[in-house]
Amino acid sequence: MTSSSGSADEAWLLYDADCGLCKFVVARVLELDRARRLRPVALQDEKATALLPGMSAEERMRSFHMVDADGTVRSAGDGLAELFTPLRRFPRVASRLYWLVAGNRDRLGKLIPAAARRQADRRIRARADRQ
Repeated sequence: MTSSSGSADEAWLLYDADCGLCKFVVARVLELDRARRLRPVALQDEKATALLPGMSAEERMRSFHMVDADGTVRSAGDGLAELFTPLRRFPRVASRLYWLVAGNRDRLGKLIPAAARRQADRRIRARADRQ
């Protein structure tokens, strides 16, 4: 997303810090974020509660969320489509894809090597430390 002036706006990427697959995917997204506009925030962090006012803890933990600088929240498939712009044309596909992966995250997470999980943790920490 860009502002009307064309500059990239900061956005927060809220994820489940207890999910290995989630952290792996967030780290890959951060790697692709050359403009460094995304700021990772664990859903378990108090900042997540502040960024998602009025959302219950259960709702927060149900999926990942993107929160734009203006407070716009995009969750699950809508957030996925925001991250990967070709999916914006296919919102139903984005939603189904998101829930397919999310529904199997425990199984998929086991396929991620320990070294990749550690690298993901380092990448997320490095970006979070610059906030």
